[in-house]
Amino acid sequence: MDGKRVMRIIKWAVGIDLAVVAAEYAMAYRMFNGFLLRKDDIYEDDMPADRNYSGRKYHKAYLAGIRENQKIKGEDVTITSDDGLELMGTWYPAENAKRTIILAHGYHSSWQKDFAGMVPWYHDNGSNLLMIEERAHRRSEGSYITMGIRESEDIVKWAEFLNGRFGDALPLYFHGVSMGAATVLMSQGEILPPNMAGIIADCGFTSCYDISLTVVKRSMGLLAYPLLYRSNLYANRIAKIDMKEKENPKILAHAKIPTLFIHGTGDHFVPCDMTVKNYSAAACEKRLVLVEGAPHAMSWFYDTERYKKAVADFFEEHDA
Repeated sequence: MDGKRVMRIIKWAVGIDLAVVAAEYAMAYRMFNGFLLRKDDIYEDDMPADRNYSGRKYHKAYLAGIRENQKIKGEDVTITSDDGLELMGTWYPAENAKRTIILAHGYHSSWQKDFAGMVPWYHDNGSNLLMIEERAHRRSEGSYITMGIRESEDIVKWAEFLNGRFGDALPLYFHGVSMGAATVLMSQGEILPPNMAGIIADCGFTSCYDISLTVVKRSMGLLAYPLLYRSNLYANRIAKIDMKEKENPKILAHAKIPTLFIHGTGDHFVPCDMTVKNYSAAACEKRLVLVEGAPHAMSWFYDTERYKKAVADFFEEHDA
């Protein structure tokens, strides 16, 4: 083989490798970057995250719920995260409150969207509500999303803020959807306040690594594993996390807080099997509600009455 041909092969190999490296970095950057979320508006024509969304008959109700949430006039509150970020939330107290709930939204989303329809029901049924804006979303500071890894520490700071301001006489709950659900489950690995009464996790994933692998495999097939391996190196560099740092099945094996798991069987974004795996691993008192056919984050609309009953029963058992 002549020298010129060898050089062409080397250049070709180097070019392929550089292209792969660029793809890996771009994938990691898009996955964790929050720069695109600085806008303060919410687009009412947004579809839910599940691109295979088949429940268009529920879309009007979904948009109506978003608009209703947008009209809520609560109190803006702030905390500072352990790594120095100013995080924003909306405090919405209820008269004669029976409990307090912190609502945690999902990836590239907002509480107005992910809790469409739920906020008025919660409030009307005696729940103080704190609707948080996750780091790197909307008004909260931060450049990078960490898929629940740092957000689970943030939500504990929010709980400490509430107890410091209002006391711990009322039972406290976390309710998360999608990434917010993974966040509240991961919080079981933190030191939680004594008035922590329960956790509601709607369509949560098992870990940052697992959901990233699922999404990448969907588009990249067998290339997902090598791509994700080096993407994790970039995640460590740019977002200061290891994608395998917190795995919910391992955390939940030592969980003590009663947990209600909810997931739609028609979810093509976060596989329903992930909630089943989390549920199976949980050592705490637990319940599982699977909503037949519901796409990602749409169980509330697919079977509202069943969702309400499951949550109301959960409160009845754990409010005391």
